[in-house]
Amino acid sequence: MNNRKCALNMKTKRFLSLLPLLCLLFVTSCSEEADPSFTITTTEDVTVDCEADGETTITFSSAREWEASLSSDWISCSPSSGDAGTVSITLTATEDNTTGAARTDTLTLTSVGLTEKIIITQEAMIVLEQESYSVTAEGGDLTIYFTVNMDTDNLTILGSSWMSQSNTRTRAGNSYYIALTIPANSSSSARTGYINFCKGSTVLSTITIVQEGSTAGTSTDYSADGTVTTLQTASIGNGIPIILMGDGFLDTEIADGTYDKTMAKVVENLFSEEPFTSLQDYFDIYSVTVVSQNNTFGTGYSTAFSCELEGNGSTLIEGDDEAIYTYACKVEGVDLAQALVVVILNCNDYAGTTYFGYTMSGKVVEYAVAYCPIINSLDNEYFREVLVHEAVGHGFAKLADEYYYTAYGTIPTDEQAKIEKMQDSYGWMQNVDFTTDSTSVLWATFLTDETYTSENIGIYEGACAYIKGAYRPTEESMMNSNTTGFNAPSRKAIYDRVMEEGAGLQPTYEQFVAFDISIGAIGQSLKTRSTITTSTSNNKRFARPQMTNKSLR
Repeated sequence: MNNRKCALNMKTKRFLSLLPLLCLLFVTSCSEEADPSFTITTTEDVTVDCEADGETTITFSSAREWEASLSSDWISCSPSSGDAGTVSITLTATEDNTTGAARTDTLTLTSVGLTEKIIITQEAMIVLEQESYSVTAEGGDLTIYFTVNMDTDNLTILGSSWMSQSNTRTRAGNSYYIALTIPANSSSSARTGYINFCKGSTVLSTITIVQEGSTAGTSTDYSADGTVTTLQTASIGNGIPIILMGDGFLDTEIADGTYDKTMAKVVENLFSEEPFTSLQDYFDIYSVTVVSQNNTFGTGYSTAFSCELEGNGSTLIEGDDEAIYTYACKVEGVDLAQALVVVILNCNDYAGTTYFGYTMSGKVVEYAVAYCPIINSLDNEYFREVLVHEAVGHGFAKLADEYYYTAYGTIPTDEQAKIEKMQDSYGWMQNVDFTTDSTSVLWATFLTDETYTSENIGIYEGACAYIKGAYRPTEESMMNSNTTGFNAPSRKAIYDRVMEEGAGLQPTYEQFVAFDISIGAIGQSLKTRSTITTSTSNNKRFARPQMTNKSLR
């Protein structure tokens, strides 16, 4: 019995002697689990440069493995994970901040349940004190204040041509102002001008300046309303109808010849680009006189087609389809299913929108409505360019836009499907595609034709307003920036429709090439016809052509 007690006492003593060591091991283990701490060298929020590739570094230490994450695409971090120790993370701006305002993201550092957050800010390249200004009809001096956070060597400031700039001065540091002189507005219609701040071809910020018109006019004599004037009768073929009409024109502007002068200029502009120039004899052209109650657009005023300009940096125009169709019907003896209707707004805004996809008797027809204001003035180059882009490109040839916006990203599958349906079902939008296969792209024949080597036809990503997933035939064209002519695939689309409807022929590719050579049109999309040094209106976001699916009587 005594021996058993002795043995038990010995075991107890050994256990007790190990107890401090076990406790030490336990404490050490718990300490390791509970101490994955961060030490952040940078304790304040962090700012990165407003331009792409701007970098900043954050340093921290961690007792355990760690991970870093961001939620936005405009900022990246490297590395994004690692082992215990002292670490430096590089934050890089992946794109310019063209939003017009500072933007933020949160850098989240995590390790074994611990989290640290740091706010990352990217300043805007341009910060405006005001985005819009109102000016009286009498005009006067206007000062625009803004802040520049970018390299001023890369900044271009452009304004609408009817405003004159006195000078640009620095107030302090990166704060600037522009002194403008606004001339009196003799028109009864308000006019809208723009100051665009650009880096290359990218518009960073836009200031809108609206100048009131003189007192809005009101019509009293509607006797000329609905009068049809034949401006041209086709001398070749069947006569493809083009019907011109205006919105916001007073009886006095019709009586004094302003309306007729406007429509004559529209005809001149429409046929100013090949191949339309050389195909003019295939068209019947009509003008329908439309008297509006007022010559001002907007709330409180009434015009014949109730046209509305969206504004706010958009070129979208909306109008009354039924009213326009009613006036088009006043032209007797024409097939409206094939008609191009051009509506000219009696204002100076930079805008333009085309609508097609109308149905008659349950069938989709070629009938289209193209809206365009008298941009800046009748003789202004932007009026000509936008009119050709909208009426000839979208309205007549049903071409797609070849420009793109970085912010739009990849073209959605449903959007692509809609365009492919128009291509397959109606033969429209032959100037864009969704493949990089040079043997199957819609303009594949041009790629191997040495006749068009000088036109640099290829497969360029960015079209239909999307930067990814849609492709265009040339870098530039009338359907991109408006400042050059139509590229070869677009010219072929115009030529084909004229031959099919105007001459009743099914033209071959070889016939088009022979015609294209004969009119000297090759290289049209490489020849710049205007610059953007006097006006920035063409940097506004274009309104895309609208597929209506509306039924007409």
